[in-house]
Amino acid sequence: RIQILFELSRGLMQEAEVWAPDGTSGFTKGYVIEIGVDSLTIKTDDQTITAPYNKVFPTSNELLVDDNCSLMQLNEASLLENIKLRYLKDKIYTYTANILTAVNPYKDLDALYTTGNMFRYKGLSIGKLPPHSFAIAEKAYSDMKRRAISQAIIVSGESGSGKTETTKHLLKYLANVYGKTSVNGIQEKLIQVNPLLEAFGNAQTVRNKNSSRFGKFIEVNFNKAGEIIGGHINTYLLEKSRIVTQSAGERNYHIFYNLLAGASSTLRAEACLMSCRDYQYLTTGSNSDQNKKDAEVFNVVKSAMRCIGMTDQEIYEIFKVVCAVMTFGNTVFVDSGDTKGGSSVSPDSLNTVEISSKLLGLCSDDLRYALTSRMMQTRNMKKGTTYMVPLKKKEALHNRNGLCKSLYTRLFGYLVDKINQSLPLSQESQSYIGVLDIAGFEYFETNSFEQFCINYCNEKLQHFFNRRVIREEQDLYETENLGVSKIEFSDNSDCIELIELALLGLNEEAKLPQSDEKHFTQVFHEQNSKHFRLQVPRKSKLSTYRSMLNDEGFIIRHYAGAVCYNTEGWLDKNSDTLHSSLEQLMLTSENTLIQQLYSDIAGDVTCNKKMIHDGVSVKFQKQLNVLLDKLDGTATSFIRCLKPNQHMKPLQFEGGKVLNQLTSLGMVTALELMQAGFPSRIAFQDLYNMYSKKLPVKLKSLHPRVFCSALFRAVGMSSNDYRFGVTKIFFRPGKFAEVDMLLNDSSSHLDDMIVAVDRWIRGQRWRRSQYAILAFNKWMRIAKWRSRCIIVIQKNIRMWKCKKIHQPRMRGVKVIKESIEKISAMTDIAKEIKYDRDAVLKEIGALEKFLKTELVSLKKGDVHSDVLDEKLVEVEKQVKVLLEKVKETQHADKLRQIQEELEAQRKKKEEEERLKKLEEERLAEERRIKREMEEKRLRELEEARRRAAEEEAKRQAEKEKLEKERLEREKKEREEKLRKEQEERDRMIAISISEDNKAAVVKEEEAETKKSVKLNKNNIKDWKYSELREIINTSCDIELLEVAREEFHRRLKAYQQWKSVNKKRKDEPKPDLPGNKENFTAVSPGPKDEKRHRCFKVPFMYPSLSNPNARGWWYAHFYGKWIVRQMEIHPQKAPLCLVAGKDDLKMCELELSATGLTKRKGSEITTKEFDDLWNCCGGGAYRLAEKHHA
Repeated sequence: RIQILFELSRGLMQEAEVWAPDGTSGFTKGYVIEIGVDSLTIKTDDQTITAPYNKVFPTSNELLVDDNCSLMQLNEASLLENIKLRYLKDKIYTYTANILTAVNPYKDLDALYTTGNMFRYKGLSIGKLPPHSFAIAEKAYSDMKRRAISQAIIVSGESGSGKTETTKHLLKYLANVYGKTSVNGIQEKLIQVNPLLEAFGNAQTVRNKNSSRFGKFIEVNFNKAGEIIGGHINTYLLEKSRIVTQSAGERNYHIFYNLLAGASSTLRAEACLMSCRDYQYLTTGSNSDQNKKDAEVFNVVKSAMRCIGMTDQEIYEIFKVVCAVMTFGNTVFVDSGDTKGGSSVSPDSLNTVEISSKLLGLCSDDLRYALTSRMMQTRNMKKGTTYMVPLKKKEALHNRNGLCKSLYTRLFGYLVDKINQSLPLSQESQSYIGVLDIAGFEYFETNSFEQFCINYCNEKLQHFFNRRVIREEQDLYETENLGVSKIEFSDNSDCIELIELALLGLNEEAKLPQSDEKHFTQVFHEQNSKHFRLQVPRKSKLSTYRSMLNDEGFIIRHYAGAVCYNTEGWLDKNSDTLHSSLEQLMLTSENTLIQQLYSDIAGDVTCNKKMIHDGVSVKFQKQLNVLLDKLDGTATSFIRCLKPNQHMKPLQFEGGKVLNQLTSLGMVTALELMQAGFPSRIAFQDLYNMYSKKLPVKLKSLHPRVFCSALFRAVGMSSNDYRFGVTKIFFRPGKFAEVDMLLNDSSSHLDDMIVAVDRWIRGQRWRRSQYAILAFNKWMRIAKWRSRCIIVIQKNIRMWKCKKIHQPRMRGVKVIKESIEKISAMTDIAKEIKYDRDAVLKEIGALEKFLKTELVSLKKGDVHSDVLDEKLVEVEKQVKVLLEKVKETQHADKLRQIQEELEAQRKKKEEEERLKKLEEERLAEERRIKREMEEKRLRELEEARRRAAEEEAKRQAEKEKLEKERLEREKKEREEKLRKEQEERDRMIAISISEDNKAAVVKEEEAETKKSVKLNKNNIKDWKYSELREIINTSCDIELLEVAREEFHRRLKAYQQWKSVNKKRKDEPKPDLPGNKENFTAVSPGPKDEKRHRCFKVPFMYPSLSNPNARGWWYAHFYGKWIVRQMEIHPQKAPLCLVAGKDDLKMCELELSATGLTKRKGSEITTKEFDDLWNCCGGGAYRLAEKHHA
């Protein structure tokens, strides 16, 4: 028994190396050791894994390809491994058709981004050079110029995946390669925009040292000649809360640290600058250390500000506002101690307020008063009076933070406006290339309103990706009748709807007189308690959140995983306005910059703006909808950025987390669709129109579809690389170079292509001429054959003429012979006459003698044709006279006989009438009985029809019920699959958060405990594969043995089906063995075939270098319908003997009826012949027959 298990394990390990799912590395290599009902057990180097069939994939050695669509084994395991191997070799870019995957290397790869390398990609298609972000930028530029359609490049991924750096490389490429001829220094401005925006909008987080805390859509405008003539920047959702507070281990915006490290002595003196540790706004994240490059970056920022046209005075004023925000954060408030319950500025903070007010151009007393009191208005807002209400200490702090956030946010918007003014839009602008870089999907230990809005934006962008890349692509394939099978994908529309309901509820809550986050959260839970995407905090996989109450937060199950949000402070963060007293104070500033920042509220003296202004979420939703509408009007390219590890270290690849990112970003689904689909396409008419200007007259008459077909044939494209739809031509992945070659609109190239088409058409006509000559030669051969046939016809005509000449004699011979035959008949009649018989016979004899004499003379040809006719008439006359005489004699004789017979007939008729009457009576009775039986049969038939109709209706109802159950079952399976995938993503996010914050991950209890399985026929599906083999080899229970064999082969079939699904894309030819189902016709075995031994032999080809026609023999021994022994005899190898229960994976897994051996003539042999050969080949003793007979 141990030996059998060892042999089986060894055979499987040698043949079935697979990828098994692993939570840490994504997938790990192993060998199949157990085949279950719906799962496989895989042994790896350090563990044993049990996984379902659809999560196990065969390994492949053909990796390190530039395009994932070129993989031999196309599955998520090979996708992950290819990206990993390329990443470890510093090849951070990989294509998936026209989608670029970029892995953050966490180190400098300067050689990839040199100016010389940029120009290598100019004018080249995707696939000509190694994958790069430059290739995507070049593709966008080429498509924009060729198709006159604006382009958008969407850079997406998690926080820390390298989106900001990728965006910079894209802009540098466009500016350096296509901005050399631009005016007003637009090229330099486009490059300098990034360091300026990064300084004011980026910050260090626990997952990214340079995380963008805002979103931006940068448009680069081009004229008709393809030259850069302007640009525009739209920004989205700057994270205002970071200005006043940061999470542990994080920093504030870079500009604060840059300014403190590189500020001039004048600014230091005026703003009384100190070190980072002396400012409260820079120490709340416990990471106030300055970087070594802060001073250097500060100089770069100033250069960028000068590049966009700002004067030194304007730059100085901007930095004064930044200093004011930092200084203002050190303001402390104390309770005033009076009966009104107000507060005041701490004496230690009076100098701080003085410095801040000086920097902002305000009166310090007015500023202190505005911070500690609020202007209110009576109910009648038009005619009511205003009055000041003192604020408590907490409210004053909130007032201070609100003012600082307002100042910095407006300053950031002012800088963006300045940048846009320096990149003016021209009327010559034909189209643009937009680069979208928005904050990636975020999840921290504490997630608030900012993360909620960021993740909402990422959900919308993921939905746009699914719609543009997957859904619209599949709809187009269906419309164009390409016959591409549909791919299922995870739709996140329900998650977007849930988030929008939450934002709507938050804005409605803000309008209530006594608004409260807890009330909002509780109502949100109650209204959406059954939503799949919503969970209460206590169901989190992290113990940190399980103590959170339902009114304190909620969990949203995003496309990338579940995130728990704490709703504390959401109402304040959603509010986008200051109190009127502070706004009016800002308008009194003597600082020109401050007046510009708050110029939009001039004249607005409303004290209570709660019911008037929309919240941050509403504005962000509107901006996002405008952005998506803009993206819908462009042709989009996608760059999916991946984060290889959570520690931001180079050459560390955490496969499990990367696989979760690939799945959530839709790359696995996109890979499957792109491999089977056609990512590039051209309309027939567009391609024809591009060439029609230069087409000669003889080619202009061609239909666009015919011209396109001729063009593809002329350039030598394989028909497997493209497919014609209804209105477009579609191209396979990796054919971008061929597409760009066809769409190159340069004059010389068009001339070359037209010459090639004309040459191909002329060649086609020449080939047709050759065919015509061959056809003519064939016709000549047919003509010669016809001449031979004419000779045969002439021969037959001559024969007919000769026959016509001798026709009278032949007719005379025929007439005389017929007369002699009549005389012979008359002789027979005369012999029956009783009277005058001898006289009649004598006359007949004389006439017969005369006719014979005439026949002899006619044959000699002595008689002339005229005399012949007379003699024939005379002969016919004599025969006729004699015949009449014989008939008269015969008639007289018969009259006497008739009289005797009439009497007998009369008597017979009377008897017949009597019998007829009796028969009629009998028939009448039979008809009556038959009528009654027919009526009964009709009644029974009608009853049978009724019952059949009822049974058919019952069967139809049962069929509909089964179909409904099947659909429900499939729906549940899909939902269960989505649930499991979502839970896996939730688990990966929980693990990431736990690693960052050292929180404990709660292990879910198993739904069912494992129970020991007793070996019996009722729970055979729970048996292990090794237990089935043991029963087959040792049991003498025939019934149990049959059940075990059925289950054994059923699992083998499931395993073989898994292998066929995951077979290589380039299949090798299969030998002609019975295991190949396509070589044989399945037949149903008769009852005699089920319980007896049958042996077969089949030849198969076994070619070698020395003997390419070598042939081997395959032998099989079946008991009933299953194989029990198998033997292979090879020409140059030792015989191979296999036994069921030991070598099952190497043997034929089909039933006897499925192999078709029973219908293959000459293949069946006797059991004795098989046993003799088995023993000669060293097969050993075999006792299955005795065991079964016992």
